[in-house]
Amino acid sequence: MVKVEGRRVVRAPVQKVFQLISRLDSSPRVTGLWLTADLVDRQSTALTVQYRGYFAGIPVESLQRATLHPPHRIDFHQTRGGLKAFRGQYLLKPIEGDTEVSLMLEADAGIPFVSDQAARLVLHAFIERSLEKFKLVAERELPRVTRRPGEGPGPKVAPLPTMEPGAPEAVEEGGAAPPAEAAAPATDGQAPPATQKKHRRRRRRRRSPGTQRKGAGGETGPPN
Repeated sequence: MVKVEGRRVVRAPVQKVFQLISRLDSSPRVTGLWLTADLVDRQSTALTVQYRGYFAGIPVESLQRATLHPPHRIDFHQTRGGLKAFRGQYLLKPIEGDTEVSLMLEADAGIPFVSDQAARLVLHAFIERSLEKFKLVAERELPRVTRRPGEGPGPKVAPLPTMEPGAPEAVEEGGAAPPAEAAAPATDGQAPPATQKKHRRRRRRRRSPGTQRKGAGGETGPPN
């Protein structure tokens, strides 16, 4: 008999983990050993499952009966099949809200050309893939913890400044601030002062007929 054990800590309550593991006929494809599982019989504390798969590359079938001891233990063993012997046990231990899952397997392949080392590798892959599958599925629906800025561990993040109406825009690093313009409140029926300003053209003074013009040299010429 080849015996292999494995453990995994799952961040989920023991009741949820037990409910997941007790469905032995629902997830055989990830184990690397069983490819299909057909439920033959189900009772309140026991179920019988027909497995089909490959043991070290050799196709095998195994009819197994599992006994449930909620929420801490599940025992299963082969009653008929291509393996000489196959049995195992799940143990669930609550640890501060989490669950430690232990899986133990014992098998005797009874198949020519399958050494104990090859059987050990098959059982080890079965345990690791099964435990990892249970862990991923049980922790998939965990709520994500989100913290507001400045709360909880980690660096505090200062809130971004808010811009008030009429305030100048933020100045980029290394640049100059734009000139601030005084904003006067608009009165009823009147436009803001900025819109009332109009460009006035300079009016040329009209010279009287008797006025004399000065020439380029400062001499006074006759009037036009």
